[in-house]
Amino acid sequence: MVHDKPRITAKIAGYPLHPLMRPFAIGYFIAVCACDLLYAQANIFVQAQSADFAPITEWLLGVGLAMALLTGLIALIDWLGERRFRVLPDTWMFAAGGTLVMLVEGANLDLRWSGGAPAIAPMGLILSLSAVAVLLATPSQSWARMYR
Repeated sequence: MVHDKPRITAKIAGYPLHPLMRPFAIGYFIAVCACDLLYAQANIFVQAQSADFAPITEWLLGVGLAMALLTGLIALIDWLGERRFRVLPDTWMFAAGGTLVMLVEGANLDLRWSGGAPAIAPMGLILSLSAVAVLLATPSQSWARMYR
């Protein structure tokens, strides 16, 4: 039985936008997690001298959330524009995973805005690790196959 690929609605110059945008959001969230791991491993003296470290992770989180929101909107356009996207087996898990990552990283950004650098370790690190774990656990293979 041959399955036709869904027609992709959101394109630029003939290329689907979703697989072009998603790696950016994921990359920003992984960069935040890496920065948090580095900060948490530094000794207390280095942490005290790294006052500029917290704003860097805030910017990474903010840009990552903006990219994730834009990617989510593009995925929604594809999902609403083609019925065959809606019948993929992992669609709801993919959407729930992406939404959960955005909520966790939004809470992470809020924590950093209100708490500054001391919020990075341990709570910011826990939230960053949680978001990366959800990204790794979210099934996206069905969606990725549709864009090839």
